Amino acid sequence: MKLTHNPDVDYVSIDFKNEVEAKSVFENGIIIRYDKKGHVIGIDITDSSQFFSGNDLMTLQEACEFLGISESTMRRRIRDGKIKFTKPNGKDYCFKKADILGLAG
Repeated sequence: MKLTHNPDVDYVSIDFKNEVEAKSVFENGIIIRYDKKGHVIGIDITDSSQFFSGNDLMTLQEACEFLGISESTMRRRIRDGKIKFTKPNGKDYCFKKADILGLAG
């Protein structure tokens, strides 16, 4: 999986497979790309700053899945001060979606 963020055009692209696109469907700012067999090969998000804006929070697991990294890698980034977090219940890590998107760039 490959995640690309282009802040200049406010766009996020998530590639699941390195295949040739045969068809795409656009709805509500989301583009789903398909190969010639009809399998999803990627997703693109237009106006990504709106999609990831606000104080919407992600859990540690959600952030790791979005970035395509392990929890140990994320915990290392937390320990190294590379990502802002909160612990609303004093125990579990939470992250602003906008901060997670910033890591993808």
